[in-house]
Amino acid sequence: MSERAGTADGTAPDLSTLSGVSNVLLLAPSLGGHSDEVCFDLLAERPPSETNVLVVSYTQTPAELVEDWDDHVGVPPVRGGIVSVGQGEAGSDDASWAVKPVENPSDLTGVGIELSELLSGMASASDESEHIAVCFNSITSLLQYADLQRGFRFLHVVTGRVKTVGGVGHFHIDPDAHDAQTLATLKGLFDAVVEVNDDGSWDVQR
Repeated sequence: MSERAGTADGTAPDLSTLSGVSNVLLLAPSLGGHSDEVCFDLLAERPPSETNVLVVSYTQTPAELVEDWDDHVGVPPVRGGIVSVGQGEAGSDDASWAVKPVENPSDLTGVGIELSELLSGMASASDESEHIAVCFNSITSLLQYADLQRGFRFLHVVTGRVKTVGGVGHFHIDPDAHDAQTLATLKGLFDAVVEVNDDGSWDVQR
């Protein structure tokens, strides 16, 4: 089932189409397009004062991520966490964000450990009114360092952990960088698929 959820005129998208979803596969080109806008729509679904945000990034430094959050949202989340993959020891000057670097992008075990520690810390410190939002950017980058079988196993574990803590995660992938069989295999891990259109709107498949 596919539903149009986003809008092209700058108004807020209807996120009710993703009600009850734990993990979303976000189909969006790596360059250009509107993936950033959709990403922040999903991360900031609830007010920052109620939101814990965890970002796993192969593509941006922590400082760039925090700057983007500030530009789009303007207010720090309750707790912020960044697993910075392949960016060296780069950190952030913003104390609202805990940064965990993983220097080797092929080290999926290291990425998983840092992600799990941040998620567990957020879950144990959060009260019932707080929400955990996760962004994984991106599966396309991950699959540059791991074959599909290894990547699938890793993502199966990660999506399971997001669901266990009651969070909502979205996982970026560039659909133009993968064949149809790879996309079909990966879709099986997710509760919903969001495809970003050229006009900035997006379609939801559940």
